[in-house]
Amino acid sequence: MRATQAQEASRADDLLAQARGRLLQADRASDLRTALLAVREALDITTRLSETLRQIAAAQDPTREAQRREDRFSRPARKPRAG
Repeated sequence: MRATQAQEASRADDLLAQARGRLLQADRASDLRTALLAVREALDITTRLSETLRQIAAAQDPTREAQRREDRFSRPARKPRAG
């Protein structure tokens, strides 16, 4: 189990480095299209990073993950904003 957690933590570090690299690429881009593509990739990477971190947390405390799922489905829907 510790080996799996170490692999997931390593994956999280790799994803974070990739996201930072893409954001640097966007910052240095001379044209808007390249910058937007880099930002989109960074967003995709951070989404995967979030999932990886959630899996690590669930592995450390499975009851917390079950509670999070239960809370998510038991919350009332948000009311649309008037405007």
